[in-house]
Amino acid sequence: MKILVCIDGSVNSQKCVEVAAQMVEDCNVNEIALIHVHENTQLFPDYWQGKYPFTAEEKAQINKLDKRVKEERKKIFTEALKLLEGKNIEVETIFKIGHPAKVIAETAESGGFDLVIIGRRGIGGVKKLFMGSISSTVLQLVKTNILIVK
Repeated sequence: MKILVCIDGSVNSQKCVEVAAQMVEDCNVNEIALIHVHENTQLFPDYWQGKYPFTAEEKAQINKLDKRVKEERKKIFTEALKLLEGKNIEVETIFKIGHPAKVIAETAESGGFDLVIIGRRGIGGVKKLFMGSISSTVLQLVKTNILIVK
């Protein structure tokens, strides 16, 4: 069984990794992949959209932002990998930029994953009584089994 675990650094995504770690112990899981998708609209502020070429000052801002984004994402993966230490299973990390729900669904299909694990809510927006927009959209788009962690 191949499992794709969606992480974003939130408490709910940490629970997803914990559930996956427990499944490794209890089930016949052969492979786990952790995926984090950075929404591309967060990388470039609205005032940069469609503006090319960038000035030297704007390029410096973009490089600084890019470095900060990479460091934040590295921290998210490092914390998730700690939860899977000692489980005796190979873990792949996947970092992509794009619309999270679409990228997760495409990755699940192209990677041949048997199960996608995602938190009910992530770090985005105001907490709601209902399922978050990303997890709700993933539920609609993914063609394989999905486990939504509360």
